[in-house]
Amino acid sequence: MLFATPRQVMRARASALRKMRQRIETRVKRQAAKELRMPQKAISGRFFSDPVRTGDSVLKVWIGTDPVSPFRLGAVGVYGEPGRPFSGVMVGKRKYVGAFLASIYTGRQKVWIRLRSKFFSPELYPTKRRPGDRGLSDDPRLKHRFPVIRAAVPVDAVFEKVVERDLDAISQDFQKVFAQDLNYFTNVRGKQ
Repeated sequence: MLFATPRQVMRARASALRKMRQRIETRVKRQAAKELRMPQKAISGRFFSDPVRTGDSVLKVWIGTDPVSPFRLGAVGVYGEPGRPFSGVMVGKRKYVGAFLASIYTGRQKVWIRLRSKFFSPELYPTKRRPGDRGLSDDPRLKHRFPVIRAAVPVDAVFEKVVERDLDAISQDFQKVFAQDLNYFTNVRGKQ
């Protein structure tokens, strides 16, 4: 039987919350990367939380859900010949048919596709942050050249699905870690 003081309970809770932050990141990142067929490194750096202090009873974790750039998925290469059918850009194991590499709107090369291309697909080229009408021109020579859309891999729905699916497991994991920390703070640290 554990007889813990309120201070020991608060310290055990804060310690368990700190440990759970890393466990949540690891679990969600591993499962989301598996579902998205991409390396975990591509979606790392998207997990943020407030520091947990003694007396805190809540852990807030934010997950960045902006689409992932194809350049984070692996080596980028062009296949086929420009202007020929079924040519495009290959990134890792993903093919972007009809796409091309260019530094448009920015100083860095990115994977782009023309909005009027027959290979354009909203699933491969999400434009949540940027409207698709950038670069429209009245010049008839540029009619089919602009607008262009940047390629990206949407991750928001997958992150949401993984978090919802694992809420019960995360809760059970917290209870287990809290019991271990409470035991430590009452029986090991409390006797010193």
